[in-house]
Amino acid sequence: MKTVFFQKIQRTTKKFNLNTQQLRADLILDLKVLAEMAHEQATKTTQGSKRTKQHQKWAHLAAYISRSINMIAKEYDTGKIKEKLEELRKLVDEELGEGNTEA
Repeated sequence: MKTVFFQKIQRTTKKFNLNTQQLRADLILDLKVLAEMAHEQATKTTQGSKRTKQHQKWAHLAAYISRSINMIAKEYDTGKIKEKLEELRKLVDEELGEGNTEA
């Protein structure tokens, strides 16, 4: 009985690890797309080559998303990953939210 119990725990742990690894990989891929989009907006030239406040907001978002990707790549605590994603959502809302008509 001990052996069966132990094997079941090992299988469950392995399944959890595979699921969380896949979840983290998917999150990272999604965030990389967002980082590229933000970087594109930050480096887009409008109004000549003058940097605008909008460019700065996009650059800030691109940098924050990149830091989020690094954290998710290293972090195994799903609670901390959720917190980081919520922080990112709030930052996007502050920088580009409905109240911001320049976005």
